[in-house]
Amino acid sequence: MDKDVVIKIDNVCKKYCKSLKRSMLYGVKDIARNTIGLSSHSDKLRKNEFWALDDISFEVKKGETLGIIGPNGSGKTTLLKMLNGIFWPDKGKISIKGKVGALIEVGAGFHPLLTGRENIYINAAILGMTKEETDEKFDAIIEFADIGDFLDVPVKHYSSGMFVRLGFAVAVHCEPDILLVDEVLAVGDSSFRKKSSERMKYFIKNGNKSIVIVTHNMQTVEALADKVILLNHGKKIISGKANDVIAQYELLMRSPERKDTKGIIVPRVISDNKKEELLLVHKYNDFSGNEVEIKKVWLESSNGKRSTQFRGNDDIAVCISYNNNAGIKIQNGFIWMAFINEYDINCMGARLCLGENGTPETLPESGVIKVWFRPLQLTTSSYKISIIFFDHTYTVPYAQGHYGYIKVINDIPTIVPGVNTPVCWPKCKWEINLDK
Repeated sequence: MDKDVVIKIDNVCKKYCKSLKRSMLYGVKDIARNTIGLSSHSDKLRKNEFWALDDISFEVKKGETLGIIGPNGSGKTTLLKMLNGIFWPDKGKISIKGKVGALIEVGAGFHPLLTGRENIYINAAILGMTKEETDEKFDAIIEFADIGDFLDVPVKHYSSGMFVRLGFAVAVHCEPDILLVDEVLAVGDSSFRKKSSERMKYFIKNGNKSIVIVTHNMQTVEALADKVILLNHGKKIISGKANDVIAQYELLMRSPERKDTKGIIVPRVISDNKKEELLLVHKYNDFSGNEVEIKKVWLESSNGKRSTQFRGNDDIAVCISYNNNAGIKIQNGFIWMAFINEYDINCMGARLCLGENGTPETLPESGVIKVWFRPLQLTTSSYKISIIFFDHTYTVPYAQGHYGYIKVINDIPTIVPGVNTPVCWPKCKWEINLDK
């Protein structure tokens, strides 16, 4: 194994049995066969068995973050548990170099009748920390977990969010070489998710550590992961850069039939001059019609260059190419636009009214709408853009969808509510150029 590679997965397979009785029977038979030196034929499926993971291979290098995404039941958590040594593969090989810290299930490793204080020492010991190391980091763990007066209360009285905060605090302070994080972070509030994300970024940047994260939050994947793997029905569909794999995932999730693992087209448009356009993340078909079709969305800088990465004080235009399919007369209608960060918070928005600032009162049949933000005035994060076309009553959405993702790569000095929060509410300067 290459010296820079800390995780190497070679053609790994894992099978489960749908029947508990058969599973127990197969277990007894396998133990008996192994006892007398015979093979248990773990590479073959028996009645009621299925492959939870089928022929998975990948590598993770030191200092790299791998995101694992896919629909529910695709094998993500099973793979994470195998990396943590909870399960063994039925076929293939797993090689790991370094100390592993894991947060896979809420309350895993906690004893419900023991207090938070006692469980910190037990969980830290499981993760390889000595009592002296735990004593040294105890105050930092408590501060990060933010469980307040509940430190000496039995953890059976904790909420799921408190469980996660305490478990994550112990895991990140044991300073593992590899950190495994499952979707359990989703039960935390936005403040904790932000703090956890910042801690993982610090973990990567300053410790040259590796992270494997399983999540359904695509903005978290976009913000943290160097590369991403998409799983479906236990098979690896695609691996690569976050944007391309997320595009596959979004298309897979929108498909009525998710059984097909081949021939998925990436809904990401690259024009002839290689200028990127934003992929459609989600369209709200249940709440809006198709009277207005949003064909393409892209962002331009003041010099006309398209990109998905900007500095926080850049002047940018959000460009929307559309068709008014039904030929409806949208008079004095509204266009609502919002930048949503990785914590699902609307950080900045613009409500644009037709008929104001020199724009026509009726939306033409087709055109390109350019909305300028001078400057963009957003802090460092990953954002998607929500776009809605409304009628004049502000009740009927003609088109509605989320587009992204874009990166803002530097902080700018702004006064923001709270402390160390990415949320800002600038007074946006905008104008509309409506080109036919």
